[in-house]
Parts: sequence; C-alpha cells; structure tokens
Amino acid sequence: MAIAGTIPVAKWLAKIKRRSDVGCRLCKRAREQCGASTENLEETYGHINSVFWDGMATTVTAVHHFIWRHLYASMQAAQTPASKLRFVTPDKENSMNTLWQEEEFEQIYRQEPLTEKAVEIEKTISVHLKEHPRERHDFDPTMFYENRFWNWRPDGIVMNKNHQTLYILEFKRSSDRNEDFLRVKEYETNEQHKSIVEALKVAAPEWTFKQINVLAVCSSGRPFL
Repeated sequence: MAIAGTIPVAKWLAKIKRRSDVGCRLCKRAREQCGASTENLEETYGHINSVFWDGMATTVTAVHHFIWRHLYASMQAAQTPASKLRFVTPDKENSMNTLWQEEEFEQIYRQEPLTEKAVEIEKTISVHLKEHPRERHDFDPTMFYENRFWNWRPDGIVMNKNHQTLYILEFKRSSDRNEDFLRVKEYETNEQHKSIVEALKVAAPEWTFKQINVLAVCSSGRPFL
C-alpha cells in the first residue's frame, strides 16, 4: 500500500470520495488546544511518519528517542580504546545551557563570545515550525535568540580532548517517497544546528567542531536509481 500510495490516510480517502477533507483530525484537535494555527494539516503517509504529527506527539517522540538511544549506544559500544572518544550524553539529550555548565565545556570556550556569535547566526534562521508564534514576542529580540540558542538540544555530543575535536550528532527520520528527501533532510538538520557549530568555531578556534547527521528512512519500497 505504501508503494502504491494507497495507505488509508485522509488525503487518499478524500481522493476516492470516502472523506470530504484531507485534514489530520488528531493534529487539528491538538493545535486547537494550544491555540496554534490549524492550517496546512494534510494527513498523508509522510505526515503520520513524521515528528510533526502533533496528534501523536508523545508516541512519535518516544519512538524517535528509543531508536536514537539504541543507535547511540551501539556507536559507543563499537568504539576502540584507541579512539579516546567520550560520549557526553549517553542517557539523554541536554540543552546547550546544561552542557556549558559542565566544567570541561567551560574550559573549551567562554560564554560571552559564544552567545554573541550565536545570536548573530540565530537571526538568519527561521522560527521553527513547531514554535508557537507568541513565544517570539515574549522577549526582546536579543533575548529571544539567546534563549533559542541555549535551549537547542543536540541529539548527541561526542568529544576527543586529545585531538581537540567535538562532534555534534543529530538524528532524523524521513519517508523516502520524496525523491529529494536526502538533500532536504540534510539541509534542515544543518540549518537547525548552524548556530551551534559556527558559534563554537568562533569561541574556540583551536578546536575542531563537526556535525554528523544520522538519517533513518521509513521506506515506501520505492527503488533507488
């Protein structure tokens, strides 16, 4: 059914005249409860497999974290003693603010130049789709961008103090029905943590900072060419 595009979601049911609309009723109800916009809520196969399925947010998030924790633990178990890697967030993701409070991160960079550069970059990044519009106006502009930066939560942080290298790991899931899904997800993920990577490079130029993206694909059975 996934291959044929006939999964019984609202968009398909509307196409065969079994429903009068294509909207996701679960997401509509969830967004109405928090006062968010209910526009552009098509229930498609990709929608119900994405983290933007608001109506099942708790379940989707739990599945996302379960898969990532398994992958992260597997990476940690596979490393050799010679690698000298330290997996900083083995149990759960931490905000940038929480990470900075750890002593070894304070030794890598100072907070002031990091914040200054981060705010400059954050201003070029669009407001996240799941961010409520009112949140942006609860602070003055600079405070809004500072808070957004320090609240970013990379999925994983791995560091090698001997080589002065820090890796930022980010996990995404995607359907492969869109032929351009790899490029789109790569762009979205790099954009999400652009302020972290670029600001760290300025605050600690003697270190190397790299982002590594991990993508899990919900296969539709479409052959790759």
